[in-house]
Parts: sequence; structure tokens; C-alpha cells
Amino acid sequence: MHESGRRLLSLLIGGFNNEKFMRSGPRTRPQYAGFDFPVTAQYLILAGDIGRLTDYDAYLEFLNRQTERFERVFLVLGNHELYGLDFDTGLVTARKMERESCLGGRLSLLQQGRFDMEHMGIPITILGCTIWSQVPEDAKTVVESKMSDFRKIKDWSVESHNAAHKSDMEWLISELDRVRESNSDRSVIVISHHAPSVQETSAPQHAQNAWTAAFATDILSSGKCWTPVRCWIHGHTHYSGDFKKHGVRVASNQRGYVLPGAKFDVGRILEVRRIR
Repeated sequence: MHESGRRLLSLLIGGFNNEKFMRSGPRTRPQYAGFDFPVTAQYLILAGDIGRLTDYDAYLEFLNRQTERFERVFLVLGNHELYGLDFDTGLVTARKMERESCLGGRLSLLQQGRFDMEHMGIPITILGCTIWSQVPEDAKTVVESKMSDFRKIKDWSVESHNAAHKSDMEWLISELDRVRESNSDRSVIVISHHAPSVQETSAPQHAQNAWTAAFATDILSSGKCWTPVRCWIHGHTHYSGDFKKHGVRVASNQRGYVLPGAKFDVGRILEVRRIR
């Protein structure tokens, strides 16, 4: 760790895999209901797949606990959040949750959302959205067969998935252009659910799977200029990592399935520095 004054964001939690449940007497409850972790910084990032929005009360209770402990919680929706709902209803439900009075205005839902702040003299912009992956035509059949999204999200298809990717990317590129035009010294953190690189974001044994396109897209290798993005945080892949690609730090801290050897760090700190 460097000096504590440089600390900004902590606990890069990628997801809890909400299809796994814990037994509690005669009832079951989501994994996150009994999950606890230390407060090691001011802000908490949740990069999706935290819970299903259909489990509204349990999800809200979890978020309420976190907003009582952190100054602000940043939430990006994962695919699992939408299970049991259609896309539009999911967004309406998530925005309703963001407005719940018990959260005290401390939850920022980043669905094509921007949050500007200054910390220790560093101007920072946080940009967040799911950034669904781009599924190529030759992977469509295998992705449809392997991914539960197309059965558990109502009226969802590969075409819907790819249209959402296009919308998210157009929004992100537009926001980055605005940042460049307004303040070249501003540090940008991008939070997405799907990964911005195929390489190094999944467990090595899965990196070449035919359905990898459902988890990641080589956004950072697209040839676009990603200045002034300092860090890109993602979830979805059940794999934690921290590496640099084309000048952008790519970081993920995912609890994922509770398996031996998992690299999830409950006290993970992200430090943000000036661009210059």
C-alpha cells in the first residue's frame, strides 16, 4: 500500500452467484444474505451478479447494510440481476431500489451512469454500465445453448444482447469524449459487468471456450484511444485478476463460486492517482 491519502475505492466485488443458496432452517436464502467483509475504504464497488432483482427485499437488505457502512456504494447490473424479468422491467426495478429511502441516497446505480467527485485533490469520473459482450454470428448457437440468460431473462436473445452492447459502447465512448473535452486531468474509472478483454480475465482453462464471447469482448484492443481511463473494473467471469492492457489497468475481485483456491480478497483496495 502507498500512503493512505491516495486510497479511493475498495472491495472490488464481482458477484456472489445468486443461483447458489444457503440453507437456513426450513428456508433458503441468497449467499449474500450471510456474507460479511471488513470496511477498508470509503467506497464500495459492486460489479454485478450480486442478487436477483426479483428477490427485492433480500437484495435491498444487503444494500442497506452496505450503505450504512460505506460513504457510497456503486452498483452495476449483471445478467443475473435480470433473471425472472425482462430487461426494461429490470431497469425500472433497479432504479426504484436506488431511490429507496432506507439507502439514504448513498447507492449510485450506474446503468449508463456517471459520477464525478474529487478526492485528495484528484478529479475523478466513474463511468458505469453492464457493457454486455459482443457475440459474433459464429458463436451464437453455442452461446445460446450454454448461457442461462436466454432462458431466464424474459424476451432476451443474442440480438438483444448485442444491441445492448452497442448501446452501452456508444454511451461510454460519448462520455469519454466529454471528459477529454472538459478536463484532460480527470482520472476515469470504468465499471462494467462483462470484461473488456478476453485475455487474462477468465481462468486459463476457460479462455479458449467457444462461448467466451458471452463473458468478454476485446474492447481494449479495438484500436480506440482509452485515455484518460486509469482503471477498468469488471465482474462476470468468476475469476479475479489485475493486469495492464494498452495502458489501462484491468482489475477484478470476484467471489464467484465458493471453491478452493479462489483469489477473492475481502479487503481489496483500489488506489487512484493523477494522470499527470
